[in-house]
Amino acid sequence: MSVIHRYLAASALIFFLFTTVCSAQQQKEQKPLTPDEVIAKQVENLIDRYNLDDFQAFQIDTLLQHFVPIYNEEIKKVKASGASQVDSYQRVMDIWGDFFDTQYQKIFTPEQWKQYMKSTAGREKKKRDKRLAKGKADAE
Repeated sequence: MSVIHRYLAASALIFFLFTTVCSAQQQKEQKPLTPDEVIAKQVENLIDRYNLDDFQAFQIDTLLQHFVPIYNEEIKKVKASGASQVDSYQRVMDIWGDFFDTQYQKIFTPEQWKQYMKSTAGREKKKRDKRLAKGKADAE
């Protein structure tokens, strides 16, 4: 192998290592998404999955913009109360998940709702409904 070929091979290897290290460094430096960014991603996801029209997308975005901060505050209160059991967090998440599903059902068409219920979100809703029913039965 000639000197030029060795130089080019070494340069390519150094470039590859440098870009790999830089890429890894960028991933470490990425900040968590803001609540607004999370909401925007959620709305885009719902638009793509269920072919929402513009008005439905607006309704979902408005719903999430208004209620996600309230949900986040409730989670912070549970954390601040010193609750260490998963049940405390699970209960708050279940109540809010049920609320959002109820609102989604009002916004979606019957066909979109049927599609939603066949998805992972629908399976999670069924699990959540069972936990909420059990919680009500335990409270009585």
